[in-house]
Amino acid sequence: AKMQKVILALMLGAASAFAPRPAAKASTVVYGEGKYDDKLWDMDAKKDVWNEWDPNSPRSDLNFNPFERNPDGNPCDCSGYFPGEAKYKDPQRPDTDFATMMAEKEIMAEIEANKKPGDVPVAP
Repeated sequence: AKMQKVILALMLGAASAFAPRPAAKASTVVYGEGKYDDKLWDMDAKKDVWNEWDPNSPRSDLNFNPFERNPDGNPCDCSGYFPGEAKYKDPQRPDTDFATMMAEKEIMAEIEANKKPGDVPVAP
């Protein structure tokens, strides 16, 4: 009887090796806290963020150049994060057409021609 208990204990111990393990605790990704988070990220929103941007202050979710692009040419989201960064969140983009793209091209030319003091590559 004692031998049967030992064999049973060994069998149960071996069976536990095949039992499912508890699921790992899921980590929560915290996205940026931009002014336009979960709102439409259109040219008007970008111009608003650009008007409030201070290139001489530290970069933050509320202080960044919304027209900046990373080395891959990707634009930032509405909190200033780029694709591939942990806090990047795909922004809500507006529908667009050729006329809108041409108007935005003129706005961008105006912005590029009138940079803010302190607006240099890798500015905050």
